[in-house]
Amino acid sequence: MSDKPSSRRKFLQMLGLTAGATILSTKAVAGFVDHKEILKLNPEQQEFMLRYEKWMDAFIEVIRVQRTKPEDAENNAKMIELTEIADSFKPELDGFMKDKKFSTIFQVSIARMSKEI
Repeated sequence: MSDKPSSRRKFLQMLGLTAGATILSTKAVAGFVDHKEILKLNPEQQEFMLRYEKWMDAFIEVIRVQRTKPEDAENNAKMIELTEIADSFKPELDGFMKDKKFSTIFQVSIARMSKEI
C-alpha cells in the first residue's frame, strides 16, 4: 500500500477532520465556490478563511510538484514550511470549528483540497 493515502489521512486528521465526517449540502458547496458563504462569517472568521485559502492554494501546488519531482529539495522545504503553518492554524481553527456555519464552510474547503491531493 502506498504511503500517500496514509500521509493525506494523517494530514487531514491533524487538521481535526476525518473522512466522511460531514455530509455537505449542495447549497453549501455552491455557495463556497463563489465565496458568498464566507461573507456570512464574522470578520475574524473571514480573515482566517482567506488566509487558509491562500495556504491551501500554496499547499496544493507543492503537492502537484511533489508528485512529479519527489526529490525536489526546494519543494520539500516548502512542504515542511506549509505544514508548520498548518500547525499554527490549529488553535484558532479549534475555536472557530465550534460555530456550525464556519465548520460547514471549512469542511467544504477541505473537500476541495482533498480532491486536489
